[in-house]
Order: sequence, then C-alpha cells, then structure tokens
Amino acid sequence: MMIELCDSGAIRDGEITRVTAPGFPAVAIARHNGALYVFPDRCPHADESLAEGWIEDGRVVCGVHFAEFELGSGEVHNRPVGCPNLSFFRCEDRDGKVFATLAVEA
Repeated sequence: MMIELCDSGAIRDGEITRVTAPGFPAVAIARHNGALYVFPDRCPHADESLAEGWIEDGRVVCGVHFAEFELGSGEVHNRPVGCPNLSFFRCEDRDGKVFATLAVEA
C-alpha cells in the first residue's frame, strides 16, 4: 500500500529531503531531472543520514563516507569496504503529493 509522504513541490530538483511518516523509518526523497526517488535515509554502510549528502552526476553521495549510489538502480561506486547497494521504494507523484510503498518498522 502506498502512503502519502509530502507535497511534491517541496522536493526541489537536485536536492534530497528527509521525510518521516508515523510507524515507518525516515526516508530520503530526491528529485533529479524531474524524476522522484525515495530511499531509506540511512547509508547502507553505516547509520548516517543520506539526506545530509547531495546529488552529483545522477548519484546520491553520502556526506560521511563519500560512497555514491546510482539513482534508481542503487549501484554503489567509491564504496567503503562492506558497503552494499542502496535500495529504493516504489514511488509516484499523485495529484501534487509524493506517495511511496514503504516497509513497516520491525
């Protein structure tokens, strides 16, 4: 089931925004070349916020370890040892709102 996360107008192109929804872990929402991406707001290498990073050349860059994750595929580049790919949630812009299918917190 998709849940509403925020107004899509709040997500500016080239930026990453942290969003929370009750009962779910925080997510990061990025817009790049008009497309929306929703992913965990946690670097898969360590417990660091990806919303504190930036977008460069179609990749999310972790501001702590500088690992780079391809938007959409999650393929990692400049990987620290043991850093897996980034996962993404299915999302859509529906009537000016961002919706995504999130995993429930365990």
